[in-house]
Amino acid sequence: MRGLFVLLIVNGSLLLAVSAGVQISPDSKDLSNASPADLPVPIKSSAGAWGYQDKSGTYVIPPQFDRAERYSEGLAVVELKHKFGYIDPTGRFVIPLKFAHAGPFSGGLALVYTTWGMNIFGRTEGWDLFRRAGYIDHTGKFVIGPRYVENAARFSEGVAAFQPGLASPGNAKWGYLDKSGNWAIKPQFEIAGDFSEGLAAVAVSEKGSPQKWGYIGHSGKFVIPAQFRIAHPFRDGVAAVLLWSEGPQRHYRLPCACRSAGCRWRGRCACPPACGRG
Repeated sequence: MRGLFVLLIVNGSLLLAVSAGVQISPDSKDLSNASPADLPVPIKSSAGAWGYQDKSGTYVIPPQFDRAERYSEGLAVVELKHKFGYIDPTGRFVIPLKFAHAGPFSGGLALVYTTWGMNIFGRTEGWDLFRRAGYIDHTGKFVIGPRYVENAARFSEGVAAFQPGLASPGNAKWGYLDKSGNWAIKPQFEIAGDFSEGLAAVAVSEKGSPQKWGYIGHSGKFVIPAQFRIAHPFRDGVAAVLLWSEGPQRHYRLPCACRSAGCRWRGRCACPPACGRG
């Protein structure tokens, strides 16, 4: 049985929310400038609803959502009655519940779906048709308007991996959009991952051959040739990869002389001045 909620709404604004059996802090703290570590975290109540607790374990936003995510760039995705929106750290809706699905903010933008589409062979197989997605800013305004899509990802290093939909279901290639909605890297990959440290893992294949993974730079050209069975993002100059030969997962190091955490690959070894390399 779900909890009982008492809501006080004046002129469309939520002023008070109380849930039976849930402890709520009587003092409302200003979290507008709080660090990520100080923000409340989503916790599922015994009744099955999601709310947010502070470090003491006290609900500062009472359980009331069907789904709740962690805060990103000051806003958190929540779901209620199959609609998604965004709340601030006080629980106030900044972007109302209106999307079919929504993701976290990254690089000032968030991926949202206006329609979830349909699958012609059921929910777990086949192709998704008529699914539309775009990217919004912190006010909920579309910066990149909704368009047909099969798959999409968040922004990373100024671009977002995007697989357009409808035109050729099941066969569309992945590319990368810039923040104006234009192709920074035109669709050409079987699968495309997020950028990290100047590189993104992508998969390509030739007819009759299995997919191989490699790493591209922001130009869209391969910096590390497609040769791996699986490739993960770079972290501090190292990425985990799986070779086609049998054996355990291995690690690939960027070809940088400097191994400090400040060293990054940018088509060449780009190290901080203190390193004296690159």
